[in-house]
Amino acid sequence: MSAPNSKIVFHNIFGEGIVLETRWNGTETRVQFRSGLCIWLPTKWLKVLQVEEKELDRISSRRLVEAFRLGIVSHQDIEYFTLGRNYEIDMFKRALENLKNGNGGVFLIEGEYGSGKSHLAEYLRHLALKNGFATAYCELHLHETPPYRPKKIYHELVTSLRYIKNNCEYGFRDLLREAQDIELKDHCFLTPVLKKIKYIEQNDASSEVFWQWIEGESTKEYATDRNAPFRVRGGQVIPALYDFSTAADFYNYLISGLSFIARQLGLGGLVLIIDEFEEVNHIEEYPLQERGRAFLEGLVRIALDDEELKRINRYMLHNKVRPTPYSYKENYILLLLATTPGEDEWLTRLIKNKILLRKFTRPELELLFDNLLRIYKTAFPDFNLDLKIQSNILEGAIRKFSKELRMFIKYIVEAFDLVRFGKRG
Repeated sequence: MSAPNSKIVFHNIFGEGIVLETRWNGTETRVQFRSGLCIWLPTKWLKVLQVEEKELDRISSRRLVEAFRLGIVSHQDIEYFTLGRNYEIDMFKRALENLKNGNGGVFLIEGEYGSGKSHLAEYLRHLALKNGFATAYCELHLHETPPYRPKKIYHELVTSLRYIKNNCEYGFRDLLREAQDIELKDHCFLTPVLKKIKYIEQNDASSEVFWQWIEGESTKEYATDRNAPFRVRGGQVIPALYDFSTAADFYNYLISGLSFIARQLGLGGLVLIIDEFEEVNHIEEYPLQERGRAFLEGLVRIALDDEELKRINRYMLHNKVRPTPYSYKENYILLLLATTPGEDEWLTRLIKNKILLRKFTRPELELLFDNLLRIYKTAFPDFNLDLKIQSNILEGAIRKFSKELRMFIKYIVEAFDLVRFGKRG
């Protein structure tokens, strides 16, 4: 079932393309590139796209198979199962390089449901982590993390924040502990928080409540019960973490400050990933949709280093308790947004780096099938599949789910399961 690898190639200038035909004993090849360009080129200028067959152990393989059944790929194994996105990965690498040089930006991935947006976003997050950046992730959801609830999004981002130093993975609390000695004198929230952290006891119940409060976790039970032993009391000279839908300014200001800290600690900057970005367009109540858009617009504009947001701008949405600028001085943010195509372009018009995920070609789907079979055989060494059944499963998957990558993978793995348990011949 091995696919004809020579049909998918990569060129340093034109990017990724499909081989249409060859001539002169294969020394020249006609390629249809994703840009639409169709051209004859010397074959030696083309790099053949192949799945990199890294050695997988049985545990990793079984973990992958379990994740495939759920229609996802496990974070720690994602490197073993990403193919056919060289063009997008190359663009993202350039964006990371710009961030390393002090220039943030916004990177937009558009694709239909099931096209692999979340998988690619997860892979790019993995890539950013490996290259010395702090990363944070949030999937927008109308009920769990609605765009008009900036505190919930902040909470998702800081609890998912990760970075790697000396081959060890760290999180948000480690970042703040490391930041105690850096110069951050005028951030209305983070400056007093860093001072406070110096004096709190680690690993006791009282400090745990304080950490949860900084992370945007609800500590209402401690605040309302005057007799609560670990109550986070007022008078700490630290602004409250407002739960208002109008607090777009405050949470953008906080996120901007975190990127500054990440940079001061020698990390390349902060890579933020917002998945299901289109959710903001699905909010039915207009005032709430406007507030969600205000928060996301702020996030995009601080990533684009908009000078106007470094001071309080009366045209932007502000909380009325303690208005702040949206952006804290210099910020070092690369914002990656994943969304479905055809959404209202109210904001995406500001973004230059856009990628529309193309559908996988048949040769790529065949490569994917071969890779799945290899992983499955590693997970279950006694598993055998004759060529006729292989062909039947592949054709069935292509016929039903060639446009939905997630379901394509799920279908194949479940078909393997049925064969393994003797329920499919």
